[in-house]
Amino acid sequence: MKILRIVYEWPSPWIGLVPQPFEITRSQAKMGHQITVLCGRWPNAGNLITIPGVSIKPFIREPLKGVLLVTIAPLMFLYYLVWRGNNTPDLIHAHGHFGLWLFYYRKLLKRFRPNHDELKIPLVVHFHNCAQARWNKLVSQGKSISFITQKLAYPLEVFANELALQVADAYICVSNDVKNEFIELHGANAQKMFVVESGVNVNLFAPVGPDEKEKTRRDLGLINSDRVILFHGMMVERKNVHLLVDAIKLLPSEYKLLLIGDGDSSYMQRLTDQIKEKQLESRVFRVGYTEYPKIHIGIQAADISVLPADYEGLPKTVLESLACGVPVLGSGFKAANEINGLIYLDDLSPESLAAKIKSMLDTPVKVDRSKVAQLYSWNIKAHEIEQVYNFVLAKDKGVFNV
Repeated sequence: MKILRIVYEWPSPWIGLVPQPFEITRSQAKMGHQITVLCGRWPNAGNLITIPGVSIKPFIREPLKGVLLVTIAPLMFLYYLVWRGNNTPDLIHAHGHFGLWLFYYRKLLKRFRPNHDELKIPLVVHFHNCAQARWNKLVSQGKSISFITQKLAYPLEVFANELALQVADAYICVSNDVKNEFIELHGANAQKMFVVESGVNVNLFAPVGPDEKEKTRRDLGLINSDRVILFHGMMVERKNVHLLVDAIKLLPSEYKLLLIGDGDSSYMQRLTDQIKEKQLESRVFRVGYTEYPKIHIGIQAADISVLPADYEGLPKTVLESLACGVPVLGSGFKAANEINGLIYLDDLSPESLAAKIKSMLDTPVKVDRSKVAQLYSWNIKAHEIEQVYNFVLAKDKGVFNV
């Protein structure tokens, strides 16, 4: 099958959602599919990570945060029209809102030229979150939202989601929560919605023995008797890393916080000031941006992984920690399956966080890694996506009437 993938981020760098479409693409290529990827990349971002049999067509990323859909997305659409002059995919798989102008183009065709050849190519849209739900959540909690995000980025993301729901043949949601949000907030057609949760590379993310764990801790400046609490991922306000810092202050001195990842510059400075104010410089270890193929090293050094987020789909960081045998304490999401080692937070206060962390480390929680591998390997996820493809291709042939 010839697949066109439209996704905003492609490595390197390995930030945000980058690993997910990369791993999906790699698994699909192993299945024999021919894949072309239209994606965004920063200038001087490092080597373009390639996959045998996959053609990568990169674009410059947004010049200013929040203006993606009025800058690079239109450029990508113009390139798409040129590319389509010489290529006809069997299916288009668009991730998120980067395909806004393709969605709008299809809406115009459906209205004015319903028999156009473009509409004969099935379109699958992958929703990693519901923009309207995330926006509502931040507003209800009184969280800070920049002017350009509130007035431009979020409205356009919501518009892109609404257009996708009007023109796509099927929608993939990364969790049941995201699916239900689209149904409740946008009246999405439930028959066209499929839940395919995030996956994990179970070969890369795996437990290690005590000797290797101790060596990694030494390399990080930690000692074996430390109780290491991990946060890894993008550091932005909705992920509430600052609450973890507050929680560390309430715990005994052997509890250390390991932060892996980069984030919003103003929020990162806020964390720096907070750590200094609370005199936690010797108890908070900041690794910074780490390439995806090396993240497992830091995870393997941890005793527990904590994600006190306001809103998530199904975070890859959760699955990566579980695959490494590290229990997870998290919020803002709900996995479709119960997994031993995954505990949900009901209260995000620093006091509750500290109590939960201490309880989980005083009475160690065993992770059911075999279940993680059985349900969440990328090969499994690629086959689940294949079922969605089969649905739209069969529907195109008149087998389904949705």
